[in-house]
Amino acid sequence: MKKFIIALLVVGLLPVVAIAQYPYGGTEVASWYWDGNAWKVSSDPTNPDPAALARCFASYPMDSSCNKNWKIPVKIHASIAQWIAWSMSGTRWDWYVKKPGNYAADCITATLKSNQNVLVDYHGFEPLWAEDTAKTVLDTIPIWYAVGDFTGGPPPKGDPHWVYCRDMNNPAEWDTVYDSYNLHYGIQFKLWNYIHVENCNSACEYQDDAFISLILLCQKEWIDTLTGYFVP
Repeated sequence: MKKFIIALLVVGLLPVVAIAQYPYGGTEVASWYWDGNAWKVSSDPTNPDPAALARCFASYPMDSSCNKNWKIPVKIHASIAQWIAWSMSGTRWDWYVKKPGNYAADCITATLKSNQNVLVDYHGFEPLWAEDTAKTVLDTIPIWYAVGDFTGGPPPKGDPHWVYCRDMNNPAEWDTVYDSYNLHYGIQFKLWNYIHVENCNSACEYQDDAFISLILLCQKEWIDTLTGYFVP
């Protein structure tokens, strides 16, 4: 049984370790969110919740007195963090192959939503390696991938959409999903693969363990990119 495992991480470019710099500071005030039926507390300033959906701060207090008219400046500012929602129809592929040949499969459909640019970073993609090389004549099975909406079947062998496994790990323009109306409401794409099994591939188990990272390219400095919580 040939095994293929993909683990998916949702991360930022760098872990946030510094204290968050809220530009205008101020004093936190109570905030609520509408859950569809009623207002629910988002954050209580007496016990701030780092997992809150939103927090609000009041700053620049003013006061005075005089026998004149006043024009008091008021600013309302919102800093919106980048969010992401995703799903994958599978994170593991298993090939069961009886004879040498070229075989392709439509195994994964992914859905991605976000409100800014997302980098889809592939790493660890290699040929499938024999689990016991002492029992094989040829240790590896080459594998190619195609990313896109190929609803009518896999691209032809040799089509430029097919990317050799190790080339998946190299940065490419198509790795970035750019901000758009469609991205805000969800886009779908498929991840195909095809393997080339040769006569010299001994009866054995072959496997590669790889990762796909979703990196939020426009995240705010007040979000901890490892947890998604507010930075203290």
